[in-house]
Amino acid sequence: MLKAVRSPFAPVFGLLLLGVALVTALPALAQLGSGQIRGRAPQVVDSGLLDFAGQPVYLYGLRGLPPDQSCALGGQQTWACGQEARWAASNRIANHWVDCIERARGPGGEVFAVCYLAGVGGPELNAWLVEEGWAEAAHDYAQDYAAAEAAARAAGRGRWRGQ
Repeated sequence: MLKAVRSPFAPVFGLLLLGVALVTALPALAQLGSGQIRGRAPQVVDSGLLDFAGQPVYLYGLRGLPPDQSCALGGQQTWACGQEARWAASNRIANHWVDCIERARGPGGEVFAVCYLAGVGGPELNAWLVEEGWAEAAHDYAQDYAAAEAAARAAGRGRWRGQ
């Protein structure tokens, strides 16, 4: 009968495999602490709220459209602009890494951040959403995107289509 021989290196290989698993899994999770949140393709809750592995991040300076929002097309027609805004945000993010820099905290500790695709310095997601009409500028607490909203409205982009 053959007797199994255990390698003296088995515990080392086990720890090595665990280390590799952790190193590959951790970057996909949100990282808070230094005011920066990072993740690959976070879930889009609506066009103003991302979910990084259970950590909600509100996009600073804008108001996203709720997924159930309808917009007027002119006359009596409406369309599901909230669903389309959510789809547009998801499509824009696709499989990109998203880096967010915290700008403020809400009264309940909510994180408000400016987010970038493919790292800080890449395309700014907040600005793109307002420029394309998929979110509105948050005039009550920030003026960062007021001009972008006016341009989107004038051009009839996104939620402003048909108005």
